[in-house]
Amino acid sequence: MVPRFFVSARLRSSLKGCFAGCFVFVGANIYFGSERFYEEYIMPTLRYIDAEKVHNLSIQMVKYGFVPRMKSIDEPILHSTVWNRQFKNPIGLAAGFDKNGEAIDGLGKFGFGFIEIGTITPQPQPGNEKPRVFRLTEDRAVINRYGFNNDGYEAVRARLIDYRQRNSANKDKNKTRNK
Repeated sequence: MVPRFFVSARLRSSLKGCFAGCFVFVGANIYFGSERFYEEYIMPTLRYIDAEKVHNLSIQMVKYGFVPRMKSIDEPILHSTVWNRQFKNPIGLAAGFDKNGEAIDGLGKFGFGFIEIGTITPQPQPGNEKPRVFRLTEDRAVINRYGFNNDGYEAVRARLIDYRQRNSANKDKNKTRNK
């Protein structure tokens, strides 16, 4: 029996090399945080995909660290204290992007002073029927009507406890002894 799609070994090898090269190119641009790469390649490509699917994909990309890291350090003048809470800067991510608290670690790479997650209900719920996310291309904006879709209180609480445990190590300096 002859395979329906036959590709010579040489062509197969060339295709593997091409895909490997593309993988290295994309990986290097993500690793080094090339803003130009995101603006010229990633964003235009994502505009051809359903807005809600892109949102879900972006959460997964952030969750697994496929995002550029901010290269700047917040100046001390930006540090703020509000209601006895310390913030490294006054710019935060509004509630709703990471509705279930899945990507807090990755979102921290963007340099936000604080991150809010979405509204959490006592029980998981699917939210409104689709379509519920709409692009306003001319305005470079998005409208969402998700309807509080979330994994429920217990699942999100467990994620937040895990996050806090992984990020609450005592970071003070060691005591020095004078001899």
